Formats: sequence, structure tokens, C-alpha cells
Amino acid sequence: MQIYPIPRQLTTNPYLELLYGPFAAWGDCTLRQVPFPQALRELLLSRQPRIAHWHFFDELTQRPARLATAARTLTFVGLLKILRWRGVKIVWTAHNLEPHELRHPRWAQQAYQAMFRHAHTVIAHSQAAADLLRGRYTPATPIQVIPHGSYVGVYGPRQPKGVSRAALGLPADGFIALNLGTLRPYKGLELLLEAWSSDAGRLVIAGGVKAAAYAAQLRAQARPLAGVDLRLDFVPDAELPTWLGAADVVVLPYRKLLTSGMLLAALSYGVPVIAPDVAPVRELVREGEQGFLFTPGAAESLRAALGRAAAHPNLAALGERAYQTALPFDWPGIAAKTAAVYREISNR
Repeated sequence: MQIYPIPRQLTTNPYLELLYGPFAAWGDCTLRQVPFPQALRELLLSRQPRIAHWHFFDELTQRPARLATAARTLTFVGLLKILRWRGVKIVWTAHNLEPHELRHPRWAQQAYQAMFRHAHTVIAHSQAAADLLRGRYTPATPIQVIPHGSYVGVYGPRQPKGVSRAALGLPADGFIALNLGTLRPYKGLELLLEAWSSDAGRLVIAGGVKAAAYAAQLRAQARPLAGVDLRLDFVPDAELPTWLGAADVVVLPYRKLLTSGMLLAALSYGVPVIAPDVAPVRELVREGEQGFLFTPGAAESLRAALGRAAAHPNLAALGERAYQTALPFDWPGIAAKTAAVYREISNR
């Protein structure tokens, strides 16, 4: 089998490298991580057994202009039909319920519905995610649950809190809540700033921002707030253990969530989380055990969760429980389950 991951790599997440790393040991799976135009040529022209494994396609279809989005979506749907006609087996890992930057909902719905219609198998990262996908798209295509892997040790060893805070110029004492990663509107940072109370300690928001206007918006909202530390610069992977080591909790103020790599990263580095009370999160996080939950989109509920975290007498114990939760999600096992999906659909 020739396996074509689409896209071939992710610039801000080692997910694909971790998933496909074990494949080198399996002689029946040849990984073809090539540029998208080359992948399409080979998929369409080859006669060998081949699988197109789509992970993300929103940037191919969603554009600011409605007409461009419509044209791209119709082209995408046509491409899926042609791939199936040429004998290509299609797998889709549904990382999201809809595009993060949802510019044109009608066309996004059509693109996702088409992927369900043409895929031979859809992969969801949790049973809750599979249920949400079924409820939204009522697919006939089977959905297989294969969990998202952990990031235990991926970025380096866990770092002591004191050393981490000193390295980042943060206070040695006191409660620190951290929001980390690429800063984009769908992540709910405006809600977090609305919910923040200086009585909780210090809030650190760290990560690169794609749009200058959005960075300006965050700065303007944070300016009158005490205890908010904005560091709007890209955080290299090598620095992630230091940032996570400095935090008492990682805050994920999402209004909706299907899968979160940062949630897994925080758990993997022994940091409790504050996360929305939605079904996919509840499979990993229980209130007062691996972290704290809040009602999605509700500033008061998020403020209360921050207060519960700041007042907790033993966050280190929650962090250890978070770490133990992440440990079972090993990439070799997840890769083996993914390869089993490939083998099964190749034999249909």
C-alpha cells in the first residue's frame, strides 16, 4: 500500500511525524509524504493500491470571498469523486467538527458532508467526538475511534517549576495560569480576558498571532487588566517544557472543541487544565481530578473555574493525575490501529 497523508506535514505540531514514525517498520505500508500536487498526480495515475489519508482540508476550500469558497468546494467535491473512480481508498481523520475560521458555513457543511460521503472510513479521536460527528452529519460511512496520542517526552523532559519561572522572568511564587500556542480567534481568548480577575494571580498568554489586527485587539482588551502578561511571539517546540513547567494550570477557553493537541500536551507534561465542559473533554478531564471545567462561552463560569484552580491546595497532585491520564496514549499503538484501518479498507 502507498499511503499519502494530506497535508504531508504540519508546521506547528509534530502529530503527523509521531503518527507515521512507526510505519517504517512495516513492509506493506509505503509512506509518500510528498507535496500536494505530486500526491494528486501519483494518486490519480498510479495503479498500485493507494490510500489518501486526509487530515485537514479547510485551507483548500475556505476563502474570504464566497465565490472563491464555492468554486473551491465544488472542485474539492469533484476531486473526491475522481479519486474514488480511480480506485483510491480515502480515509479522513476528523480533527474538527467544522473549520476553525468558519467564513461560509453552507459551503463548509457541503465539504464535510462530501468527505463523509466519499471516505471509506472516518477516524475520530474519541467516542464523544464520533457521536458529535454522527449527530452533525448523519454519515453512512463507518467511524472508527482511534485516540490522539500523548506528547509525553516529545518536546523534552518535564522541567522544575522554579527553574522554568526563572528562565521566563516570571514570579517564583503565586498562581500562574497559562494559555499557550498559536493565538487564533476560535480559541476564545477574548472570553478568557473577559473572565480574568487579578485576584487569581497572573495570566500569561504566549504564542504567535497570524493577523496583526487580532494582536492589536488582544493588547487593547488586556491593557486595563491587572495581572495579564501578553507575550505575542512564536514559542519554539524546544521551549514548550519550560512554559508548561512554569504554569500551575493551562487554560483552554474554547467555545467548542472536538480534539485539542494542547490539551494533550498539558496533560502529558503534568499540568492540570481548565477546559470547556464538553463531551470530548470529559473523556480525559474530570472536575477536580485532572483539572477544572467551565460552561463553554460563559465568562462567569470560566472565572469561577479560575478561582477554583487558584484556591486549590494541591495542584501538583492534579498534575500527576493529568500525567497518568496521558501515559496510555502511546503513538506506536495508535499507528498500529491506523495501519489496521488501511489494511482493512484495502481488502474491501
